[in-house]
Amino acid sequence: MAQASEIFPGSDTDARVKEIKGWLKSKGVRDFEPVSLFCDQLSKDTVAEIEKLEDSFTANKSSSGIKKAIVKGIPRQAVLKPAHAMYRLQNQEFALGDRVTMVQDSGSVPLSAKGVVIGLNSKSMDVVWDVPFMSGVTLGDRCSMYRGSTVEFNTCLNLTNPQFVASTHPKAPPPPPKAPFNPRFGPYPAVRPTPGQPAASGFRPAPPMYVI
Repeated sequence: MAQASEIFPGSDTDARVKEIKGWLKSKGVRDFEPVSLFCDQLSKDTVAEIEKLEDSFTANKSSSGIKKAIVKGIPRQAVLKPAHAMYRLQNQEFALGDRVTMVQDSGSVPLSAKGVVIGLNSKSMDVVWDVPFMSGVTLGDRCSMYRGSTVEFNTCLNLTNPQFVASTHPKAPPPPPKAPFNPRFGPYPAVRPTPGQPAASGFRPAPPMYVI
């Protein structure tokens, strides 16, 4: 770790360090939210507004408004079974602010819980849910206690951009395959490795060679 005397010439280096700390505190630099270069996420203020909207949805719900319905004429292959979600929902795409619902019955998030996507990672997404649950977290103080969690893409159903479509015809052909959703954030290296090869840390292109 660098010493104050190595950075500031002179004798009163500790006073210079205290002066800089005071300036950073007065400008609110310490309150900046750390964000990774390899993810995309909403700010704390936006997440707080989303939670208020979700709370209003929950407050307006009542048990009398829930009605039972009998659905007929739907083939079994058109029904999404929670145990099959990880296989049938591999190709969905998500964006910040998308409304999602949990369709997997195993894990920390309750089945059929609804929420909003507030962060996208390379293999998972951060969701703030409508109601708190025991295994919920704050996602690094970005949301309220017990309201957030990080889940994989194939555990939720996208309600804002519906993409899981199954035909009700029993002999309908399966939908064409689609590439899995794999978002890429952050800066790309100057020289990318060949497909299938990991990037070398600190890799730099070789200098040009001239033949005389």
